[in-house]
Amino acid sequence: MGFKTKVRTYLIRFDEGHQFHGAEARLRGMSLGEYLEATGQDGGDGDTRAGDAIARFLEHLVSWNLETEDGQPIPTTKESVDLVDHDLVLALNNAWIQQLLGVHDADPLPTSSPSGEPSQVASIPMEALSESLAS
Repeated sequence: MGFKTKVRTYLIRFDEGHQFHGAEARLRGMSLGEYLEATGQDGGDGDTRAGDAIARFLEHLVSWNLETEDGQPIPTTKESVDLVDHDLVLALNNAWIQQLLGVHDADPLPTSSPSGEPSQVASIPMEALSESLAS
């Protein structure tokens, strides 16, 4: 009996205080092939245009809680997404990409994390060259 694989699903939410706090979206992850294509690691150009990235976002969008101003649910169709504020769509897309990469704004380094230590190598003195070496 083998291991059954399935593509992960990601829930995108914005933290309290974020301009889009309350908006949620559920998106499917990418297969390795899709990821390599999107990033250009397959030898192609990758999703270099915003339209390409949004098209890929729409392909993976499962659901969201967005509504019109009068409380009607906004479908996850291309036609409906075209009517949504572009900043919100880009924020959802960027948050999805960050989750795919394993980066999340809510996971900063702990305050106990050191900022690094000075190099153990002695500093190289910076002084003007003598006239005989400068020419």
